[in-house]
Amino acid sequence: MARTKNRGYQQTLAPTYTARLWKMGGYIRLSREDLQKINRGLDDSNSVKNQRDILNDFHFNHAEEFESYTEYVDDGHTGTDTERESFQRLLGDVMSGKINCVVVKDLSRFARNYSDAGSLIDNLFVQMGVRFISLAEGVDSYLNPDSVNSIIVPITNVMNDQYCYQTSKKIRQVFDYKRRNGQYIGSFAPYGYIKDPKDKHQLIVDPEAAEIVKKIYELCLQGMAKLQIVMYLNDHGIPSPTAYRKLKGLPYSPAISDAPMWGNKIITDILRNPIYTGDLVQGRRRVKSYKVHQIEAVPEDEWVRVPDTHEAIITHET
Repeated sequence: MARTKNRGYQQTLAPTYTARLWKMGGYIRLSREDLQKINRGLDDSNSVKNQRDILNDFHFNHAEEFESYTEYVDDGHTGTDTERESFQRLLGDVMSGKINCVVVKDLSRFARNYSDAGSLIDNLFVQMGVRFISLAEGVDSYLNPDSVNSIIVPITNVMNDQYCYQTSKKIRQVFDYKRRNGQYIGSFAPYGYIKDPKDKHQLIVDPEAAEIVKKIYELCLQGMAKLQIVMYLNDHGIPSPTAYRKLKGLPYSPAISDAPMWGNKIITDILRNPIYTGDLVQGRRRVKSYKVHQIEAVPEDEWVRVPDTHEAIITHET
């Protein structure tokens, strides 16, 4: 099949001579937002296939410039986070000299964080003599060094950064609305509950696990210490919450998938969680910002509390 050229981009990057051979690294990133649009059939312009076709066309049409081509793909990663596996591998290959030319479909594929994009392009790439090409914006740091400092690069990066800020803000607003309306937004239902198949934001009692929750409270009221409760449950062969979810084919967190036994923290969390009284308390943790993806604790007076949102397993008096 004959290759097609450009795929909608006006490429004015072809040199009139070849000064050197480059080792090209083509970077492809599919964001979570892109993936959602593709799944809904709204827009596939940023799909991995589309980006790959564009980069392959560029490499094919300028083959005389390149001695090698390596592809780097991050699938479903946010552009504000530089801790992307393939992105980090690309930077490592740049530092080692394996790659000396980075090509992207457009600047938003590279980074949506203005400061990160500017620092990498202006400082690392330029200072190391690494060629940077962004096809959509016509940026080429080798053929046209001024294009890196042109008005379009900082403006585009600011727009990408602002897009991420606005997206993050909208998501936070949606989550806050759901919390205040008593809708459960956790990834996994707490032990003792499952998500209603008809409404994933509504909790319904899981009878089998709920009996264990009641037993834990009963043992606590009898004066048992948490460690004694742990020993009782393990000695009686009662599966831990993670083991139970795996056994029943329910969703569970991979981060704690290696916890088959009951532990002190599990008991503490169950005894302290107001969800078992039928009340929702959410928003106890949050991501610091759309740029810094670290989790931080939220002051208790800012937690969102909504009473009587689902069937209780224990009474408030318990």
